[in-house]
Amino acid sequence: MLDHLIISLDPEGDASLQSQLRQSVVEAILSRAILPGDKLPSSRALAEQLGISRNTVVLAYQALIDTGFIEARERSGYVVSSDAPVGNLAPHPAGDEPVPAGDAVDWSGKLVSSCSGIRPVAKPLNWREYRYPFVYGQVDDELFSLTAWRDCARQALGMRNFGRMVGDFGLSDDPMLVNYICSRSLPRRGITARPEQILVTLGAQNALYLVAQLLVSPDKRVVIEDPAYPDLRDILEQRTSRITGLPVDSGGLVLDEPVLADSDAVFITPSHQCPTTHTMPAARRRELLALASRHDFLIVEDDYEFEMNFLESATPALKSQDRDGRVIYVGSLSKSVFPGLRLGYLVAPEPLINEARALRHLILRHPPGHAQRTLAYFMALGHYDAQIRRLRRHLAGRRGALQAALDQHRLFTQTASHFGGTSFWVRGPDWLDSRQLAARAADRGVLIEPGDVFFRRDNAPLNYFRLAYSSIPESRIEEGVARLAGVVEQLRHDMGTGGHGSASHTNEN
Repeated sequence: MLDHLIISLDPEGDASLQSQLRQSVVEAILSRAILPGDKLPSSRALAEQLGISRNTVVLAYQALIDTGFIEARERSGYVVSSDAPVGNLAPHPAGDEPVPAGDAVDWSGKLVSSCSGIRPVAKPLNWREYRYPFVYGQVDDELFSLTAWRDCARQALGMRNFGRMVGDFGLSDDPMLVNYICSRSLPRRGITARPEQILVTLGAQNALYLVAQLLVSPDKRVVIEDPAYPDLRDILEQRTSRITGLPVDSGGLVLDEPVLADSDAVFITPSHQCPTTHTMPAARRRELLALASRHDFLIVEDDYEFEMNFLESATPALKSQDRDGRVIYVGSLSKSVFPGLRLGYLVAPEPLINEARALRHLILRHPPGHAQRTLAYFMALGHYDAQIRRLRRHLAGRRGALQAALDQHRLFTQTASHFGGTSFWVRGPDWLDSRQLAARAADRGVLIEPGDVFFRRDNAPLNYFRLAYSSIPESRIEEGVARLAGVVEQLRHDMGTGGHGSASHTNEN
């Protein structure tokens, strides 16, 4: 009999004590630390050993019985099940050397392409440990109803949905989710589409990747914004070197007709330019559509964050004005729910959707059925709309606090979406290196996102950065900006920069 199991529980951990106990016993069985037939401590003895409730141990043991890892025997107590899935790897025979790790392979000569040079925006996994996290796109527990999501997940797991959810969708999507995208999401952007014109994707980035694979080849010329979404640039660089970045002003992408006329596709964020947050006005949108028709190029519209319009109504999507089918629309469902959901969608004419659906099938078949059906219930039961209202209410307060704090310190110029959004695009003094600022600020509990990755490698200014307010409580914003300003002043002192050296203060909202 095993008098003691080596088990360590963390009362402060994310998982319950019952879950931690179950996991520890399973790990012991799989690693052969305990073997089939071994007797486990009684529930009373193990509870006393661990200093926890006996009921916790009983429930954990019962769950292990239900999953076949242990069994209860009359007058013997609990023992490891005879058919428990223990590991089968035998130790090395005495005197034998371990199998080498395989370092002899020259992978540089084997790989036909490389993605290791990408420049994503850094997202620290431990961002919650920082008191002042001005990080973009992360989940603030205050802004999300876990109870509502859990309820929808349970419904998605019900018998009525089970057959559809666990099956192989093949070349299909969850019809309930597609219906809500057609009837709720797209009409809010002025877009009318049929289910056959919609493809569910693993987030907006997956949609952009599929489009790039289908439309961009080494001989194609593409236009992007500069600055632009870094992952989009990296996706396109895997397909072609003929990429032109056009500058952005207060009206979004600057339309250079000679450049556009020579392009095959234009990738833009017209309603909420990434990262500057500028919105393209109606006249420029009409001009862009006219140029696309005149010179026969396609437009890929990434319409992220359109739900965050808490100051005024957002401008209708560019796709809503498309009469020729030249605009390919990319939407995200993760921005307004949570980023780990990884669900988005693509709206385009059926010939392109059919090709994208086939390509998706080859890569991943389809997004997980449970996630699709859970989100469909989240929309159908009104939780999605309630989530949007909650976001708008809290984001409005945080945006105001951040604006006031930046105005008080007057060290930076900034732009922010006129309708709301979740971030400010900030320009510091010309001498400032935002990478150094980010490193120093992190030491003081402040997280920011350096802006150099949004620009081309060969022409990246270093004094820009992004301040997001979706992940930081309103009460901490003022102190966070004050600490950031203190770091800027310390950097100025260390560099010996003369004069006040701040950028001229403007507020482009």
